[in-house]
Amino acid sequence: MTAQTSTVQGALFGDPVTVETTDHGPAATQDPREVAHVVALGQDPGLFVIERTGLVLRADPARPGCADALARHDGDTVAQLLDTGHLRLGGTHHLHHNGTEGPARSVLVPKATRDMVSRWDHLRPIPAPTPKPAKTPQRSTGVIGVDVVEPGKALVCLGTTGQGGTVLREDGRYRVENDHGATVGHASSYRAAARLLARYHGYTPGPVEIEHEHRLYRR
Repeated sequence: MTAQTSTVQGALFGDPVTVETTDHGPAATQDPREVAHVVALGQDPGLFVIERTGLVLRADPARPGCADALARHDGDTVAQLLDTGHLRLGGTHHLHHNGTEGPARSVLVPKATRDMVSRWDHLRPIPAPTPKPAKTPQRSTGVIGVDVVEPGKALVCLGTTGQGGTVLREDGRYRVENDHGATVGHASSYRAAARLLARYHGYTPGPVEIEHEHRLYRR
């Protein structure tokens, strides 16, 4: 993380004050939608820049002579477009903002910039953000059958999936194997072992039914 340092910067409309800054400059954008949005704001309702601070303001149509701060990412885009000449600073206006008042310069949108955005609209619509693909819901196993065939050993059938495995009691726990005899992991009970096997095969575990062929055996 970059350490913060103190610097002297002009207050909003008043005397210079000491503020904390970092070496991070405005975040550049390559998004034509963001550029078009800022250009539209520059035309209506209008934008202003307080030169002493670089703060970008948006005119308030309901309150002539008043303005509100623009969102930071939009303000960064304004600064970027001013640096590249796509926007320009105009005359000085006296504005009220956040309980204070003072001078700010208007932001002008040159005809070349308006034409550029218009060409984007007519030649190729400004692309909308690509929606994230919907997550594919996991398949459920249905009822999982656990057949205890002998003390300390059970066969697991994952519903109608045709997959399953074997559970073997080992040192007070249960070793879980897949259909090929490879160890999948360990579990604390037959029920937990059945759910482990379901997740191993990529399924959402369904209800577990345990049947003991040897009724005299207690788990």
